[in-house]
Amino acid sequence: MKKNIPGIWWLVTVLALSAGVTGCGDDPVDPPSVEDAGVPRPDGGDGLPDGGGGPPDGGGGLPDGGGSPPDGGSDGGTDAGPPALKASVRFVNAYLGVKNNPSDKADAPWEPYPMEVYAGNTRLFSTPVEPGDEAVTDYQTFELPPGQSVRFTVRVAASSPTDSPVAISEDISLQDGERLTLVGTGNVTYAGMDRMESPRLLALKEAFEPAEAGTLRVRYVTADRVTGTNRNRRLANDTGSTPYTTAEPYSADTTTGGVSLPAHPQRLAIIGSPNFTPSQSGKLFFSPPAETLVAGSAWFAITTGDDRRTLQDEGAPALLLIPAGRNGAIRLKRDPLIYFFHAINPATDGPAPAALQVLHGSQLIANNVRYGATPAIGELPVLPAGGTLRFTRSGDSTATVLADAPTGPLEAGRRYLAVVSGTEGAQVQLTVVKEAFDPDPVPTPRVRLIQASANAPAALGFGHFAVAPDGITPGAFTPVVTGAEYGTAAGPALGAPFTPQVVTPPSGSSYLYYGIQASVDGTVIERSVTGRPLTTPNFIVLMGDWSTSLQFRALNVRINTWSATAPEGTFSTP
Repeated sequence: MKKNIPGIWWLVTVLALSAGVTGCGDDPVDPPSVEDAGVPRPDGGDGLPDGGGGPPDGGGGLPDGGGSPPDGGSDGGTDAGPPALKASVRFVNAYLGVKNNPSDKADAPWEPYPMEVYAGNTRLFSTPVEPGDEAVTDYQTFELPPGQSVRFTVRVAASSPTDSPVAISEDISLQDGERLTLVGTGNVTYAGMDRMESPRLLALKEAFEPAEAGTLRVRYVTADRVTGTNRNRRLANDTGSTPYTTAEPYSADTTTGGVSLPAHPQRLAIIGSPNFTPSQSGKLFFSPPAETLVAGSAWFAITTGDDRRTLQDEGAPALLLIPAGRNGAIRLKRDPLIYFFHAINPATDGPAPAALQVLHGSQLIANNVRYGATPAIGELPVLPAGGTLRFTRSGDSTATVLADAPTGPLEAGRRYLAVVSGTEGAQVQLTVVKEAFDPDPVPTPRVRLIQASANAPAALGFGHFAVAPDGITPGAFTPVVTGAEYGTAAGPALGAPFTPQVVTPPSGSSYLYYGIQASVDGTVIERSVTGRPLTTPNFIVLMGDWSTSLQFRALNVRINTWSATAPEGTFSTP
């Protein structure tokens, strides 16, 4: 958590001089400890003013005091007026939008807008606040005369005083000791426009009702990307069958006292319309850490991020859990996404194998996983020790194809390729690989190879052929990934650079010669197949029968669906 040291000395000095208020306005909020709610307590942020002023916002709303004049009494005393009230405020930067991305592309580099917050003309936090992991400030305690309101303004950090603010709150009246959570929602790209996605500033007073035995209280806020109309979000139980509350886009639900949830939920679901991508269920799932959402606690739950993003960075979907009355926050990353790829060969030269479905216990995770096709995408809970899956024919949970297949550990915010391979009725197995390609937002061709051909030679190499002097036929072979064994992933986790020679004909599409190399009984065997050039990181799944139908699929991980690109034929001798 970033340390956000208050910058309100100017405000307090003006109030003290004009209203005769005593004290410095630097008393920090003193709520119960964060550890009580299972949230790590920040080690900094003492609430002392640092003198950080800011440019005027032109929005007004700053309390101006209005102290009483001397009362003219014989003892020369003055009427100090009523004492100033103290309130506490914190800010959550849940704004969408990244710099240099006016067309709102999903794969733009993650360069978010840091924000500064003002109470009237006075900057409240000395450090700009960015969305993502450090989106939530500590509480800031300040003073204002009783009966006066305050207006909050959000500006892009280091912007000019003449620039329009990102958003301005309404005038807010506070009581002594009251706490306020400001939440920035909407897309900064559309500031100043009359659009649903235009940025706004929500001022949420903390007014949670007491939780009943065995329950907790949650107020839900939507700040994730939404377009169009009728796109409300619902916070629900782990399967999505029991909605707890609903909120309009970029807004808080109307239950100021919070809705009641059973304590210690193992998983929460977010339901949207249209469905969230890229998953078969169409929902967002989150797994809170154990002993976080305990009985008697109260929380703001804020969905953030953009479900279109293909990089698992801080712009990806997340659920912010912010405890009421306590500093600190937990940013839950989306539950792991599993991309299921069907590479089980038919037992004969007949039709392709039947489509598959995937079950985790009794729960259907993915369905209609078709041979060699674009993966079906399911979501599993966070499983530090891993779990097991069962594969059956689609629509028939009794027709088991593979039982008790281990997944290995599954982490929040990560994506995994799960390749089920072998031959119908024999040698079927599951290979699960974590996607960890180079996260550079500028995509470059990189590959990892999953060897899913059960009867291919051991220690196989994958690469490309140069083009012979005639400009048409393949020349020398260059291995890119070597030592591939059946049922394993070969190549570095970041991906091996893949920069082949490309053939560009006078007409038609460019292509290259993909190749494999193996040693059989001391004889080196090389085979090639033509295909389109790669431009992004790809998983290469080698599949089919070594003797008759060896081929591959390229899965582009910079597309949310990981669309499968097939070569123009099968591998053959050049």
